Amino acid sequence: MRPRQALDIYLSDYIDRPGGTDNLLPVFQQVRDRFGSRRALYPGSYLHITPSLVFPQVCYLDSLKDIAAALADPALLEYVNRHKSYPEKAEMRCYPEDYCGFTGEPESSFDLLISLNAGFISQAVKRFLRPGGLLLVNDGHYDARRAWVDPDYQLLGVFRGESLRLETAPEQLAACFQTNRGRPLTLEMVEADAQRTPSKARFRPAREAAAYLFRKGPAPNGST
Repeated sequence: MRPRQALDIYLSDYIDRPGGTDNLLPVFQQVRDRFGSRRALYPGSYLHITPSLVFPQVCYLDSLKDIAAALADPALLEYVNRHKSYPEKAEMRCYPEDYCGFTGEPESSFDLLISLNAGFISQAVKRFLRPGGLLLVNDGHYDARRAWVDPDYQLLGVFRGESLRLETAPEQLAACFQTNRGRPLTLEMVEADAQRTPSKARFRPAREAAAYLFRKGPAPNGST
């Protein structure tokens, strides 16, 4: 942890940019407004506390040294409670450990699983996501495509463009998980690229998105 207050680090890393807001804030807001998510698990979170501005209960899970103390910083907590968009007090739990061995919460107890550039979270902590719960994931560490080839997840939509609005049209979604030659990504392709940096990936999707939204299990009545 760098020798600065946690709030200063958060503001520097996520807020001090054109527009003065985290660019994922509207993504979290759409997930809440459309699907009613309230309880989120965020493995590999670092100090990205923007989800706590939107969701009343967030469990942060990171093995970084001193992360628990940083997330309990009074200035950081004051910021969250001053900027949150729900009436109740924010509930922020932190588990300072590797998510691969995590056992600290009941299984099937979270509405939302957040996976942003921290490995195959969709697989390692899947059991903590309730049936019908949501996975919000990017593909920086190939986790979006890993979820795509997992039959336990159903792709609901993607967030693209400057507005980051949720796109759900099937023809728009399909290209996100097939190569430029129209070849659908497979588990074998994902595993072949897993040890490569994205710039050296052998199998690249024809279309990319800032984030992808999956549901655990089939959609009720075939709807989104």
